[in-house]
Amino acid sequence: MHSAQLQSLLTLAGKAAKIAGNYIANINHDEITVNYKAGGSTLASQVVTQVDIDCEKLIYAAFKDSCTQFNIAFLGEESADSFAINQHPRLLKPYFWCVDPLDGTLAFTENVPGYAVAIALVNQQGQALLGAVYNPRTDELYQAIANQPQLAIKQKLFKNQQPWQPLRPSPLKTNTQETPPALSVFFDRSFQNFFYYPKLIKKLEQRALALGYSGINIENQAGSVINAIQVLENAPACYFKLPKKERGGGSTWDFAATSALANAASIWVSDIYGEPLNLNSAESLFMNKSGVIFAHGDQLASDTELAKIIMEIAEHFNPL
Repeated sequence: MHSAQLQSLLTLAGKAAKIAGNYIANINHDEITVNYKAGGSTLASQVVTQVDIDCEKLIYAAFKDSCTQFNIAFLGEESADSFAINQHPRLLKPYFWCVDPLDGTLAFTENVPGYAVAIALVNQQGQALLGAVYNPRTDELYQAIANQPQLAIKQKLFKNQQPWQPLRPSPLKTNTQETPPALSVFFDRSFQNFFYYPKLIKKLEQRALALGYSGINIENQAGSVINAIQVLENAPACYFKLPKKERGGGSTWDFAATSALANAASIWVSDIYGEPLNLNSAESLFMNKSGVIFAHGDQLASDTELAKIIMEIAEHFNPL
């Protein structure tokens, strides 16, 4: 697929994300019925509403022609169980749309910030080629084409359809009275329930102080997609999920779009072992065996330094 085709599909993904997002924005929260589905081990992974289902239908309708034209499969969170895990068309076709119609459903049902629509185009090898994320609460649209040097395709990153590059803080002045920044750390809400959480936080704060940060600021209200967006927007920052034995740990659709955004922004994204995310596994759609890291450094620590610290901490607390 060449650059012009990717650009056309990126535009389509942005339009589809906004269609679903506008539908979400006009929902009366007093009329939402919360249901539960089989899924991961946390409440956030089990909550589902009719809004999730309706949004996926809207997105699929927007993509139907492109699926035929470009031989693209469709993987949506709410319809993923339509096929056996190892028989999904995504494993046979060269590309698939990877759709989270409403990430952060728990935050949505509580009517608090932290939810979004996320769409990615992923190739059969499990790499996100492009991504689109729409935040209905802020009316912000993020779009990216990931760097693909083998096809001579350079990365492109947009916010609200304008070229964008996330800012890194300016270097600290030599004035010793200036307070260094804190490291923003984004977690999913369920992370604080793990028995090792207090010790992990203490160790992370110690490492942050050693790097020169004033400490850490913890945010744990949003879903996976907005957590990753927050890392892009709020350097120095990181978001990570450790591997775990239980099903869950986020799914392919939780990280596909934002991994394309991070790639285009030249911000660290990997699994917990420093390897590229595998977004097309034939074994599972869950990421609990591999974990995930997003790291956005500044003048005190590069993305790589932050990621290495997280990997070291993960190795210490990894339950697998």
